[in-house]
Amino acid sequence: MVADEKTCMQFSIRRPKLPSSETHPEESMYRRLDVAAWLRHLNALGQVEEEYKLRKAIFFGGIDVSIRGEVWPFLLRYYSHESTSEEREALRVQKRKEYAEIQQKRLSMTPEEHRAFWRNVQFTVDKDVVRTDRSNQFFRGEGNPNVESMRRILLNYAVYNPAIGYSQGMSDLVAPILAEVLDESDTFWCFVGLMQNTIFVSSPRDEDMEKQLLYLRELLRLTHARFYQHLVSLGEDGLQMLFCHRWLLLCFKREFPEAEALRIWEACWAHYQVSQAGTPGIRAGQDARITGHLLWGPLAPPCLAPHRPHSAPHTATAF
Repeated sequence: MVADEKTCMQFSIRRPKLPSSETHPEESMYRRLDVAAWLRHLNALGQVEEEYKLRKAIFFGGIDVSIRGEVWPFLLRYYSHESTSEEREALRVQKRKEYAEIQQKRLSMTPEEHRAFWRNVQFTVDKDVVRTDRSNQFFRGEGNPNVESMRRILLNYAVYNPAIGYSQGMSDLVAPILAEVLDESDTFWCFVGLMQNTIFVSSPRDEDMEKQLLYLRELLRLTHARFYQHLVSLGEDGLQMLFCHRWLLLCFKREFPEAEALRIWEACWAHYQVSQAGTPGIRAGQDARITGHLLWGPLAPPCLAPHRPHSAPHTATAF
């Protein structure tokens, strides 16, 4: 408490409103992808038609919560857009078997292997899962079985991909997927797709983090010159941009309300490429959705950037 109340200061937070000249010309033209719109993209066999138009619709309009669990596996490369409904069901059966084999491998470790695994992986996973998204109804409460499902997914992933193992932050990436996809095996393979097609930053000192910050500095230089010059005036400490590390490590998950963060994620997973010439195209990055997209550049934000498909008809503006 401040002794003299007259010295107290009040602050208010204002959300920036961009003029239409600084937003994408197709902004606000697309509604959220709902059940009816999603079904229009599926043919009689359940194959996705006009994939590019679908990705564009998701990028601009987002996905209705009711169908995220059905659409996200496509965005995360678990399902192929060319697959039929029958083929996807057969894939799920096959992948459940593979997932069970991975788990059995973990449970069949020798005592020595288990001690090493506990020390290098399980100890950290056990600490992280009990404090990840516990305000979410899906993970709330003591003895919640969904927390144990998340734990198994992360432990099994470390067995499946020992080269990566587990790093703090992975629980924050897998939790929203599990909450939407629901099935443990399906979530595991969606997470595998996410990790295979992204650049995961395992620590603030990681070389990938430095590259991310390099691109972010360039974005700031082009879009917010005054703020960039302020950072320059602070010297090396300012340009280290420590306040941005969590943005990149957790893909903005804790910087926005959950609904907005997931909206950013799926917009980037949609992989719609924006190509506009020069600075106006970069300025559009001030919109939260397009910011995540333009940050792809030569190197993408850790969890938001699947590798660009060669068939994409547009390319992001290069620096």
